[in-house]
Amino acid sequence: MTELELAEGAMRLVPTDPRRARAEALRVRARARKAGDRAAESAAERVLGLAGRESNRMRSAAGHLRRAVVVADEAGLAVLAAQGRMSLALVRADQGAIAEAIQLGKRAAPVLEGLEAARLRMQLAVVAQRQGLFDEAFAEYGRALAVFRREGDRLWEAKLLNNRGVLQAYRGRSEAAEADLERAEELYQKLGQDLAVADVRWNRGFADGRAGRVVTALTHLAAAEVYYVGNRLPTAMILMDRCDVLLAAGLHGEAREVAATAVRELARRRMGADLAEARLLLAAAALACGDLDAAGGAARLAGRAFDRQGRPGWAAVARYGRLRTDWTAGRRDQKVQRAATSNAAELRAAGWAVPAADAVLIAARCALAAGRPEEATGLLRQARRARRSDAPAAQRVSAWHAEALLRIAGGNRRGAEAALRAGLRALDEHRLTLGATELRVRAAEHGLELVRTALSVAGPAKQLLLWAERGRAAAQQRRPARPPDDARFAADIAELRAVAADREQAVAEGRDARRYGHRQALLERSIRDRVRQIGPVDRVPPAGGPGLRGLVSGLDGRALVELIAIEETLHAVVLAGGRFSRHELGPVGAMNAEVRALRFALQRMALRDRPVASGAERLDRALLGPLRSRLGDRELVVVPSGRLHGVPWHVLPSCHDRTVSVAPSATGWLRAASAEPPGGETVVIAGPGLPAAIDEVETLAGLYGGARVLTGGVAEALDAIDGARRVHVAAHGSFRADNPQFSALRLSDGPLTVYDLETLRRPPGLVVLSACDLGMFTVHRGDEIMGFAAALLALGTRAVIAAVAPVRDGATRDVMLHLHAGLRAGRSPAAALAAVQPAAAAFVCYGAG
Repeated sequence: MTELELAEGAMRLVPTDPRRARAEALRVRARARKAGDRAAESAAERVLGLAGRESNRMRSAAGHLRRAVVVADEAGLAVLAAQGRMSLALVRADQGAIAEAIQLGKRAAPVLEGLEAARLRMQLAVVAQRQGLFDEAFAEYGRALAVFRREGDRLWEAKLLNNRGVLQAYRGRSEAAEADLERAEELYQKLGQDLAVADVRWNRGFADGRAGRVVTALTHLAAAEVYYVGNRLPTAMILMDRCDVLLAAGLHGEAREVAATAVRELARRRMGADLAEARLLLAAAALACGDLDAAGGAARLAGRAFDRQGRPGWAAVARYGRLRTDWTAGRRDQKVQRAATSNAAELRAAGWAVPAADAVLIAARCALAAGRPEEATGLLRQARRARRSDAPAAQRVSAWHAEALLRIAGGNRRGAEAALRAGLRALDEHRLTLGATELRVRAAEHGLELVRTALSVAGPAKQLLLWAERGRAAAQQRRPARPPDDARFAADIAELRAVAADREQAVAEGRDARRYGHRQALLERSIRDRVRQIGPVDRVPPAGGPGLRGLVSGLDGRALVELIAIEETLHAVVLAGGRFSRHELGPVGAMNAEVRALRFALQRMALRDRPVASGAERLDRALLGPLRSRLGDRELVVVPSGRLHGVPWHVLPSCHDRTVSVAPSATGWLRAASAEPPGGETVVIAGPGLPAAIDEVETLAGLYGGARVLTGGVAEALDAIDGARRVHVAAHGSFRADNPQFSALRLSDGPLTVYDLETLRRPPGLVVLSACDLGMFTVHRGDEIMGFAAALLALGTRAVIAAVAPVRDGATRDVMLHLHAGLRAGRSPAAALAAVQPAAAAFVCYGAG
């Protein structure tokens, strides 16, 4: 076999095993140089360049390919030189040198014929795709594909379909993207191209993310990442697509971390084209996190790079990023409107359907804000066209929002309400595709602007309450999907418990606990990623419930107070005595400041027995003072908003002796109040590290007679809790604001997390948590809540009594005994808690108390 044939054999290894291809090419090159075989030397250099590209070593790849061209030119080997230029064009496009890539392709084109000419055509289509010239790229792909199929070149057909599938995803054609990528994966599998199969799965993740299919996107990306990590290949590009999906899922903080990691990696590797795209993702993530300065800076850097690289379509997207930053900063002037209108046109021309529709909507809302209804009407008519059924959920919601604004501008309030309901239905359809609690909670982001519009135009109190309920805590409306029932998940959860216990022991003994912390972080990511991949619940029907119908009779003499933020003002809707009323309470910022001050005072009180009277009185006057005449002495059902979810209501003077239940939504409260209590046993659980816990639970066991007493680990506790009538837990608790799903109770063998709770088949009826902080929530936009108590309510637990502020160890025993005595006497959970005030001021009764 000649050295040239050996080089061609090494070339066939590049897609499947770039390391082995490189090793073979180095040997061929050494022998070719010794023998003066210029053809074999050029071919070997080309293999080295393409193997470098597969491993994302772009600088090295470009060097080898330049050498391949030089050697072939010096020897008068025109075809080999053209092949080298064809490959070098692709690498230079990756590096952002688009103009050079095009020139290299033009120099190679006259020399190549047949299959080689079609391969060059395909690679120039990839360059056009990089430029954002989607229509041109699509046409070139079609011409090349006809040749590959005619000649039976299945490998290059697979390559082309893989690239064209990504293009279809960018153009918003999800079904076409899926068809191309499925066929590419099938061809690569038949050819035994494992690395290429992983690449297609990666691209399928990207395409599914663009289409709003979050669960399948994360599944495909995870499969690709496992292959890349297992084969020690760089993952920066996968991280970019993961970031895109995380942004679509509303996981903004995590998306920002992932984008920043990708930017650092791509900058180090000098991959200019991908670096610019990563910076664009970083801008979007920073904007979603509310960091407008960082968002604007990253978008400007990306835009300059795209302009230098000759990529006008991508530069338009960077301008869209800056437009979104201006809009979020509150700018509504004519300059922003002009920029939005111009940007929408260039985005539409480049094939960016989703941002184009949003840019039009921004322009229209600027015109409305400036009092130019005729301009706004024309723009809104453009924006509403994007509501086709196969569009991503975010695009359909935005289009229905435009339709609603158009009808509002035309004075058609009833039609506007219908459009707003249609937008929320589109969001609900998307939410039904998600299983993981975290993803369902974050999906509310897509409907936030639409709900704000609905609230801003709502008139009477009843109408305002209806719209608030439609947009509030929708993730609580369905039971979460159970975590995956597989060995990997079980092993990760078990190891997490062991590592958390080891870390805690190391800290207590003054040893270095960093290695435990690092391992814990890795395990938490593995668990979180696996749970995100679960699909919707189909064996548990969506929670229906009577909605607001029947709420008047369901309250049975209680008063409902639902707090609603509209723009920057807090409103309340009160339903009492069968009558609805609407009240404006004041600025949201002032309320939040009072809540922060009160919580700080509570923490100080737990440490030093300091009073909190003044702060509690101020908040009471602001929140309940204007409602006092409507409330009378009725029991309360409170539905908070934003930071008000963390209020210890019994601290407020108006609630000192009042029965108060707190719920994520009025609909959720009514559903819980209507549910049949479970008939299981009473379970009392003591955790480690609390000297009084054993005495507390043993005394309670005596109070209830045949109560089950547990002091063991997580598995035993979960078995006992499942379907229990009531559960009391005396254990240390921890609330994780960074990831509420890892909020936990500490038991003898480690933490019992929210993920563990979600494995329960039947919810317990009542749960009393005498641990610190486990009544706290992370509140996401749209008043979606996450936390330990929130998880129990979502599972179907009727009531949870938990603390929202620190409680001193040993300070709750007598309070809990009196609380349970009230429960044994037939009081409701909320009434039993009210009877032990002010000693239990840090505790709140959630659900149907």
